[in-house]
Amino acid sequence: MELAGIVTRSPVRRAEAVEEYPDVPLYDSLTDLLAAGVDAVVITTPPETRRELVLEATKAGVHVVADKPFAPDAEVGRELVKAAADAGVILNVFHNRRWDTDIRTLRSVLESGAVGQVARFESRFDLDQPDTLEALVARELRLLGSEGSYVSQQGAYHRYYEPFALAVAGKGPEPVPGAEAVHTLEVLDAARLSDAERRSVDLEG
Repeated sequence: MELAGIVTRSPVRRAEAVEEYPDVPLYDSLTDLLAAGVDAVVITTPPETRRELVLEATKAGVHVVADKPFAPDAEVGRELVKAAADAGVILNVFHNRRWDTDIRTLRSVLESGAVGQVARFESRFDLDQPDTLEALVARELRLLGSEGSYVSQQGAYHRYYEPFALAVAGKGPEPVPGAEAVHTLEVLDAARLSDAERRSVDLEG
């Protein structure tokens, strides 16, 4: 996978991009980047802007990775999934932590039944710059069960892009299809409704 361009209008971000990626072109808008010609885009803008950008990219026939949450609710998520399907492009969501070594190990531990009946699960993220949500210092997952326990070690989430690149090339499954990520939005919708109405909300499927 080759980085073909970066979109930012922030002077600070542009300076950082030039320093870190001196040979990569910078663009003022997604429209300009699409006009230059790319196979796929990664959209990491604020959540309220993502719908329009995803629609613009899919309409242009470009594959998309959208940061999480990729839509404000499940209804909009389904709209974006349909738009990508109609355009014949891939829409995936950056649920990158699924590729962390600790998460993948946790999944295998659960599937093996080694800890028995799960009694407690703890997840802790430590940040040294919480205003940016970028500087992750440490994370620990702790699973306690009737037959044993599991304590994690942090892994590498960048591996998400490897299966995405293969999917774009038609050589493998998509890492997190938009339709799958809609289920996460349905859970968030239910949580908001439960909080607003002070009742349990059943999820179908």
